[in-house]
Amino acid sequence: MTNRRRLRGHAGKTPAWRSAQSRAPAGRRDYLAASSRQGRAPAAPKAAVRRRQLAAVVAVAVSILIAVGVLAFRGGSPTVGAVTNPAAFSLPALNGNGLVRLADYHGQPVVVNFFASWCTECQAELPGFVQEASALKGQVIFLGVDSLETGNENFLPNLFHLSGAFAALARDVGRDGGGLHAALGGGNTMLLTAFYDAGGRLLDVERVALVPVGALKIKIAQLFGITS
Repeated sequence: MTNRRRLRGHAGKTPAWRSAQSRAPAGRRDYLAASSRQGRAPAAPKAAVRRRQLAAVVAVAVSILIAVGVLAFRGGSPTVGAVTNPAAFSLPALNGNGLVRLADYHGQPVVVNFFASWCTECQAELPGFVQEASALKGQVIFLGVDSLETGNENFLPNLFHLSGAFAALARDVGRDGGGLHAALGGGNTMLLTAFYDAGGRLLDVERVALVPVGALKIKIAQLFGITS
């Protein structure tokens, strides 16, 4: 009997927190109610979290694709059939399709001159190369290679009419668009001219401007025994 009274007594009592709310002023009751609701606030829906994660993954993928596209545009990606080995190089033609290959000129001495639109010293030496290429046509092959390019690859070829004097013009490939240039020891400076004998053997590499044209004449005479 005593236990039942105690149970009825407890059942009839109002919980302490509700009693506190009922006795508190209106403003205090609102604060207590808000605090109670905050404690029971639902977690963020899982679907929304997944959407945010997916958006982040897509953003990273797009960034990677853009970076790859930029590298390809600048010659940073490999070109089919291209070889930057100095002993057997094969580079894409500067304009149009096809490859410019050292092996195609077997049987004649070859002079390979590198240039870029930003290279001011190239502008100083190219007139002499054009002069000698025209004077020695049929005896010495002159090839031009646009390398480490950051601007208009046809700027110097158009300025000096290289396509009319040189046997072919090519575009370097590889890291920063300078794979063959680097393989020949060009480093960060542009000036570089490679000399090959008639059998395709690399004889010498010059890393200075061959000006005046007499410097180029002497070099050709020493290496090939040919004078203009």
